Order: sequence, then structure tokens, then C-alpha cells
Amino acid sequence: MVKKLVLVTQAASTCPTYAQWLFQFFGSNITLETFSVEANDFPAMSKDADLYIVAATSTDAFSQVMETIPPERKVVSPTITFFKKEIDALRQLPKGTRAMLVNLSVEMAIESIAELNRLGITQIEFTPVYPGSSYPPDVELAITPGEACYAPPTVLRVLDLGPRVFSANTLMEIALALGFTWFPKSQEFRTYAASLADPGQSLASLWSANLKTETYLDILMGALETGILGVDRDGRIFALNSVAETMLGLRREDAIGQSLTFVCRDLARQLTETDRRQKTSRLIQLGDTYLNLATAPVAWQGEWIGCFVLLQRFTEEENRQHQFRLQLYHRGYQSKYVFDDIIGQSDIMQRTKQIAARMARTESAILLTGESGTGKELFAHSIHNASRRRDMPFVAINCAALSESLLESELFGYDEGAFTGAKKGGKLGLFEYAHRGTLFLDEIEGMSQTLQVKLLRVLQEKEFMRVGGNRIIPTDVRIIAASNEDILELVHQGAFRKDLYYRLNTLPIAIPPLRDRGEDLFLIARHLMEKNGVCFTFSPQAQAVLRTYPWEGNVRELANLVEYLSMLGKDQVEAEDLPIYLRESARPAAAPVPSGGPPDFQRLAQGREEAFIFLVCALGRSEQGIGRGTLLRLAREEGLPLTEQEIRDMLHALHGLGLVSVSRGRGGSRLTRSGQQLCQQLYDSFNKQVK
Repeated sequence: MVKKLVLVTQAASTCPTYAQWLFQFFGSNITLETFSVEANDFPAMSKDADLYIVAATSTDAFSQVMETIPPERKVVSPTITFFKKEIDALRQLPKGTRAMLVNLSVEMAIESIAELNRLGITQIEFTPVYPGSSYPPDVELAITPGEACYAPPTVLRVLDLGPRVFSANTLMEIALALGFTWFPKSQEFRTYAASLADPGQSLASLWSANLKTETYLDILMGALETGILGVDRDGRIFALNSVAETMLGLRREDAIGQSLTFVCRDLARQLTETDRRQKTSRLIQLGDTYLNLATAPVAWQGEWIGCFVLLQRFTEEENRQHQFRLQLYHRGYQSKYVFDDIIGQSDIMQRTKQIAARMARTESAILLTGESGTGKELFAHSIHNASRRRDMPFVAINCAALSESLLESELFGYDEGAFTGAKKGGKLGLFEYAHRGTLFLDEIEGMSQTLQVKLLRVLQEKEFMRVGGNRIIPTDVRIIAASNEDILELVHQGAFRKDLYYRLNTLPIAIPPLRDRGEDLFLIARHLMEKNGVCFTFSPQAQAVLRTYPWEGNVRELANLVEYLSMLGKDQVEAEDLPIYLRESARPAAAPVPSGGPPDFQRLAQGREEAFIFLVCALGRSEQGIGRGTLLRLAREEGLPLTEQEIRDMLHALHGLGLVSVSRGRGGSRLTRSGQQLCQQLYDSFNKQVK
């Protein structure tokens, strides 16, 4: 009987390709109507088709198409993949290759990147590019699944993988939905499956190799490392594989046809009538062994006829699930750096690395703070590699780069049906992928208050639920958080939860800015030259300018400068070769430190006059109290290498002299009357020195 199919794709251009594949495999056994979201013609589709194939990638488009399909009709949402030969070509590209992934939309580009990562292409650093998007002008390679016409004009080389094709599992799902039981045995399907990079083809290969000697059921049961029993409606065993034989101490020839109660009373007692008629998954104990028990009821023409019982040893299942997580998330996010990769000989950087190395040996949460470009992610990688979790996953995510709903689903995953367009079968979250490893939450200040509450619960209870789920999932994850902002100031402003701050701030590490690291500047510049394959030196005048420049972009800004200077082709860079903005922004030489003030203040400030005078003058410029975070920011703007703890100690010392009043909470610190008099004396002294 000829089956009617309806195919709906995202782009009109992909319809002919998918239709060609369907006719190639099913030929005269089907009729086909094709539509696309792009053409917006799918509302006119037939409402009586035997199967609807919906290949719409965006959530909104998928929802719109599904609303036009009668609810009782069968629907397949296909997975698509690439041919093996194209993937083999990508594997030849060296590690660290940067490339644009060009597709019709951001969803399709990200989906293509995810598929390539799943197929083992993790050595390429992809940037999704689509019509109307921005693109990195310095990336010269574009990789595209048949959409080469959208490659930006700046690329010098385009690798066209050709349109993605149906996976072997998708074709199997379509065939089974249509009742084409002959399809798995066809030579055309086996040849096609062998040409795919999709690992799902292994089941088809297994089928074709054993069809002549064994039944489908026997092959499947023998291939799985799970104990499987088949129990009919009368409680008699009709199927039993070798793994279940070993687990239960049974012999297949003695058990088949016998009552489960007769041959294995312990298991029969724990397998209720509800278990046999509904899907079940729980932990049971047989003797001294804990097993994961799952049941899959079987119906024929609407009538229940029995069930399959699946058994796995608990420890084996836990380890297997962990390996699955590692494989599913093998996307280049493994930890890449160690402390030796962090370049710097300055005392402040050596001290910071030593502190981080000691903290790495603990299990507590770590909060990395520092300006953008100071190397917080390098420290996170290094801490993970120095911890006992070094052989486990290192998963990183930028909390400020995603919307609240998307970040929530990425962190915690979601169950099937959690929201419109949710992936069939649900999705694992990063807490599951990072199980027993480390989760790096960059720009944690970008997380909403709602998600802060959920994160706090995970940190406290070591468990969570997926979005739309009702099952508690235990997790063992170490959190490393990072922020470019003054988190404590955000807490005072009510923008960040105080309880989460103190939970994350168990082990705080402040990464020093480049301007406070002295000669590290030139060590890092030399390393960047070696990385870029260039070599040049700086004249004394150029070095002087670089030493006084504030480096607000830190190492990232220095990397840009080295790349710029490498284009000059000079062996020695002079001060006039430096960009104008850099020469004009370099810090002027420090002004003379004014003297004066009461003797107690002079003794207190001895050796640190500039820092104490800055603090008094900064407080004197404001009629309101100033918080430590604000003072720290002002100090950095002045080029003073102070830490928040140093500012706290200095304020406490000034308070002891009666010069500063320190308020609790958000009141900040302010000068007393004596402090205001001191501030005026310092101004008068400074003006005299200037004259």
C-alpha cells in the first residue's frame, strides 16, 4: 500500500535534497508533499498523511508547523548528519584552526557546530555566521553545509560539506512508522548507512551481518550489556539474554516458558503488576547486589501482552552514564591549561599562583575576580588541572552571554515536553555533563536573581531538577565562578544575592591587572611574539611608554598591540611607532607627594604616603559615604596597586586616628571633621609644591 508523506523543512532550498533521499529509499511506496517554513506554505498541507516529517530547526517554526498537524497523526523530527568523507576531510585540519560555520540562521549554524563536535571535530574553533550576522574579519576559512553563497567576502577559503542528510536512525524511524519492515534488510540502506559519519549506523550493520542466522530480538539482546527478560501477560519468561542469566543465576534453556515466580522469586516479588503495565525505573536489591530496574510494557493492536525487564548493576550504570556524559560533551571544553602556562615572574603574580595552587587541592567553591583580560579562565583551567578532579570534565559557560531561560536549560537541562519545541527525550544539563568534575561560571554577575536561587540550592543540597522535570538528580560538581565586577558592591546594591556571594566566596582569588605586574608585561609580549612567529624589541623610550600605559584591556589588549606591531616589520619598535591612543593615554609620572598633616598620620603613612593621601583625598571629594569597591575602582584608575583588603586595613587605621568614620552596611566611609581638616592641609601642601 502506498503511504502518503508530508515533508516540511526550514528553508525551501533544502526540500529537494530531502525529497530526493526519501524517493531514493522508498520509491514508489510513497507519495510526497513538500513545504517550507521559509515559503510559509505549510498551512496548505494535507491533513490525512500517514507520516509528517518536520525538519524545522527553530523552536517557533517547529511550534507553528505542529499546530497545523492533526494531533493523532504520526510525526518524525529528523536528525541530520554528514557523510564520512567530508568529516574525514575536516579531521585533517590542525588543532587551533579558526573557522566560520556558515548557515541560514543562528539555530542552524549552532546545530551544525554541535553535530560536528559530536562527530569528533573538536580541534576547530567555530564561529557561527548567518545572513545579517557579524563575523570575525580575521578568520579566513569558512565551513558550510551547502550554503557557500552566504560566506562573508573576507574569507579566502570555503569548505562546502554539502547539504546535511538524514541519519541512519532517522530513516529507520521513518520506515518503522510507515510499517516498511523490509527496509533494514535493503542493500541500499546498508550501503548508505556505511557512508555516514553518524555512529548510529552500527545498529544497522549489526542487523545486516546477522539476519541470516538469528532473529532481530536475539541480536539486540546479545549486543546490549544490560540484563533483559521478556515476561508475558501470564508472568512467563519468553526472552532472556546472557547478561540476565549471569545476574540472576539462571540458565536460558531452563527459564524460557517458566513462571518468573518459580525461577526467580526475589525478582518476581519486586516486580509489581503496575511495573509490568507502565514504564518504571528504580533501584532494587537482590541479595547483596543493587540493580537498576526498568520496565518497558509491550502492546499489540492496543492490547497489553507483556513487558521487557531491563537490569543493570548500579555501579556499572553510574559509571556508564558518566562515560556517556563525557562522550556527549566532548566539544573541546576539556581543561587545557596548567599553572605553568600562566606567564609572569612578578611577586604579585607568583603569590597569586601559589594561593590558587593551594586552593586547588580543596573541594570548596572558588571566586575569581579581576578586570577583563587578566586571565581568569586560565586560572580556572589550571585550578581544575591541579585538583583531584583533573581527569574529570571541565565545563565552562558564560552566564552573561545567554538569556535567563536559555541559561537555565543549559545549566540544568530539561525533560521532554518541558516547553514548546523541547528536544524529544529531553536534554542533559551542564551539571550532569560536569558530574565529578568542575563547572566554570564566567561573568557570574550576569545571572538573574531567579537562577541565583537555583544555583544556591545546588551548592547547598548537591542536587537539582531539570526544567519541567519531577526527578531529583544528585550531582558532584566543584564550582569556580568569575566576575569582572565588584561583586560585594553588587551585593550592597541588592543586585546579587548575599547568601550566594558568601557561598561562592569561600576561597576568593583576585587576579592582578597587567599594569600592576611590572616586567611581566614584556615577558608576556615576548610569548605573544613567539606565538605569532615574529620577533622584535622595544627601545627604552617605547618601554617607558608601555610601563606607564594603564592597560585597561590587560593581556587581550597587549595581544592586539603585538599583532599590530608585527605588521610594521621592524626589528626595534620606537615610541613613535606605538599607536597614538597608547602614547596619549600613558600615565604621567607620579606627582610629588605633599607633606603635612598631624604627626600620627605622618607616622601611619610613612612608606605608603601616596596610598594614604589618595584615600583621604578621595573621601574628601564626596559628601556621601564611599564603599570599598568604589575606592578600589578609583585607586585602579589612579594606577595605585591596592587590594580591597589593603583598603579595608587603611580605613581601619584612619578610623583609629579619628580621621574616618566607617559605617556598617551600605553607608560606606567618610571623613570626620578632623579628616576634613587633614584633607584641606594636604591640598594646601600640594598646591605649594606645584607652585
